Amino acid sequence: MTPERWQKVKEVFESALERAPDERCAFLDQACDGDESLRREVQSLLASFDEGESFMERPAVALAAESLVDPPGASLVGQTISPEE
Repeated sequence: MTPERWQKVKEVFESALERAPDERCAFLDQACDGDESLRREVQSLLASFDEGESFMERPAVALAAESLVDPPGASLVGQTISPEE
């Protein structure tokens, strides 16, 4: 990808981020003006951005704590817990 092309992708991507998600499709129709390659690049960046954002909404510490409190399939109900000898 040429530096000029990357600059165009970056500009369209940043402009798309300024819009509500439900307005992005219409914006991309206009901004890409039939350039399907440009549209695919921008949509790929938007998808990665959205995925990364949702990943970061939940701290890793919270996920780790949940797995310690309620590990799948590791119920101790009805079992006796004692120190190893």
